[in-house]
Amino acid sequence: MRNPFHLRTVRSTLARLAAAIAMVLASTSPASAAFVNPDIVKGTTLFEGYGSATHIGSRRLFAWSNEVGRVGTDLAAYVETNGGTVTHINAKRTTAYVGGFDQGTDRVIFQQTHGGESDLFLYDLSDDRRTPIRRLNDEEWQWNPSIDSHRGTTWITYGVNRFGGPTAMWRLFLFNTSTGERTLLAETTNRCGCLFPGTVAYPWVTWAVGDDATAWRYDIRTGERTPLLPTDQDEYGVAVTPEGTTYVARSGDRCGSGAALYRVDRNGVPFLLHEIADGFEPANLSVDFIGPHDRLYFDRRNCKTGSADVMRLRRADVIGDPARPAPAPSRGDGGGDGGFRRSEASSGASPRTR
Repeated sequence: MRNPFHLRTVRSTLARLAAAIAMVLASTSPASAAFVNPDIVKGTTLFEGYGSATHIGSRRLFAWSNEVGRVGTDLAAYVETNGGTVTHINAKRTTAYVGGFDQGTDRVIFQQTHGGESDLFLYDLSDDRRTPIRRLNDEEWQWNPSIDSHRGTTWITYGVNRFGGPTAMWRLFLFNTSTGERTLLAETTNRCGCLFPGTVAYPWVTWAVGDDATAWRYDIRTGERTPLLPTDQDEYGVAVTPEGTTYVARSGDRCGSGAALYRVDRNGVPFLLHEIADGFEPANLSVDFIGPHDRLYFDRRNCKTGSADVMRLRRADVIGDPARPAPAPSRGDGGGDGGFRRSEASSGASPRTR
């Protein structure tokens, strides 16, 4: 006959052990933003930013812009293959800002500036060829492009700026390369300078605009526009996946005040992914959505020195804590000229002073 006291002791011990295991698992669960730290992908004392990545089978491609020159006044664009071979993709004596990969392909889109000109280019790693996008380039300032191909049609979003006076327009366009149709998505004035292009991943486009820097998601199929994370802070960086999952960078009116990264699911539910230390803030979001989980890339900007590192959050589509952002205050229609936060507009200035 078994000793009932022994059985109770065993059950009690097992219960305590199970509870302890549960506590350990809960404390180390990747679902909690409090326990998730991003990886440093590129990090030195120089400015390294505008990171973007994709996968093609077993090949891993990563593109970024890196500070060059004796006084650090220029950026050069590079693509790294499998963490080894590096290809310089912009022309000599120019400055370049990586826009991103056409996901799952060898093509990367970028902005190239020289003097007072700024144009858009494609670089194809499969044949090491740099091609200007002549259908979009003109005498105006083209900047911050994004690209995505779907069923034979390539979509490009990009900004077009004028700097001639306070009322000169900054505009964001969506371009259908198959039909040549160009759709105006958002605009503001040079006085405000508060237009922040995001990314395109068919059927979605994202951006932020207005002196309240509200982030938006646009459905190419229907033309519907949805505000993503209405708060009383600036949402100035935004990227999207084909599923409609959107990633948003948020901060206060002052650089590095209460900065954080959020995920907003397609149904509008927000999750806090990562809080940034005071004095730093995220910028230039990009998503590698090829594979089972999203990899979120972003610049971690040092507000004091102007330097930046490229960071990565793995499994960005599943980590995070449910968030309930505070409602935004009334600031009109979001397109005013209060100018709380001005977009850097990839203006060709020193990366440390933009």
